[in-house]
Amino acid sequence: MKKITLLIVLISITGMLYSGPAFDVSGQIRHRYEFSDNDFNDDTGADTFSLMRTRLNLGFEPAENMKVVLQFQDARKFGEETNTLTDGSANNFDLHQGFVTFDNFFNLPLSLKLGRYEVIYGPQRLMGAVGWHNMGRSFDGATASFHHPIADIDLFNLKVSETGSNDDVGDIWVRGAYGKLNLENYTTQAFFIQDDERNTYGMYASGEIMTNLSHETEFAMQGGTLNGEDVKGLFYAFNLTYDLGMFKITGGYDHLSGNDPETADKNEAFNTLYATNHKYYGFMDYFPIGAGALGLNDIHAKLSGFEIAGVKLNATYHIFTSEYESGGDSDFGNELDLTGVKKYNDNVSFIGGYSMFTKGGLDIGSNIGEDNSSWFYLMTIVNF
Repeated sequence: MKKITLLIVLISITGMLYSGPAFDVSGQIRHRYEFSDNDFNDDTGADTFSLMRTRLNLGFEPAENMKVVLQFQDARKFGEETNTLTDGSANNFDLHQGFVTFDNFFNLPLSLKLGRYEVIYGPQRLMGAVGWHNMGRSFDGATASFHHPIADIDLFNLKVSETGSNDDVGDIWVRGAYGKLNLENYTTQAFFIQDDERNTYGMYASGEIMTNLSHETEFAMQGGTLNGEDVKGLFYAFNLTYDLGMFKITGGYDHLSGNDPETADKNEAFNTLYATNHKYYGFMDYFPIGAGALGLNDIHAKLSGFEIAGVKLNATYHIFTSEYESGGDSDFGNELDLTGVKKYNDNVSFIGGYSMFTKGGLDIGSNIGEDNSSWFYLMTIVNF
């Protein structure tokens, strides 16, 4: 019944939109096969599965400086519906995005966005859409953007938990501001994020230092309280990239603070909030969660853009250690990530990757085995 109702709504909306002056239809079908042997135990077998994500985007402009966007999504794992003849519940079907935007609101240098939408700021180390995930992340809320030739400022108010209780007990909001200077060939941002009673603030900068040499720097601190504990976290990242024309070489260091054993009355482990962590801390996604309260140091080197027979190749090597020792050890291990991208045409791409993790002396979350782990995937992306 739910599937039929959603389909009727979708068809009705589509018919209505076609009568408008500006109407866009687009979408994406993405399939990913994964082979995962990532529990650090050679005595257990690997897990193999296929993920499928289908998105349909509808956009129209009912009036000048106004746009409506609807993005329907079905995200599933093959075989979840054990009997497709009898299962019509549409449990995997959802509204991933549904929002309206107003530009030049009341002839002011102001834009408004209302509804459900992806929130992406900076390099997504704190606020990101997590596009790698089969479902992805979106928020419910509102964003006001103030525009000026010198700078742009976004103010956002997002609801991530609604309990329905009196006095909004248990409700969680994410509020904050991002400011961006409009500089040519250089990006500078400052930000403040408040989720519940925890505050995160810092800055981001990226750009060219000299010919073919660029940098990326991000810094953030956390304060306030969380679950009755005082919060005091620190994060910083620095990357240098040299462009050799045929390929790029990047080296960098990321640091996430951990809990100092001598200050047990504070929560000093930095939380990456709503980040797209997959981009930064190894494609096997052990971190930063697997570091727990020990904190994380990530020294990494990357080779990107190298092409062989039309396949673009990327390779990244991570050295993971903790800020604080456990049992006299601070070595989580090393990870190698290899990725190849082949375009079939302008709308179709094939992406494959292989990762291997060499275990150090520290356990990673609940993974307590001593063997190395590996992971492979093959992904097909079709845009229309």
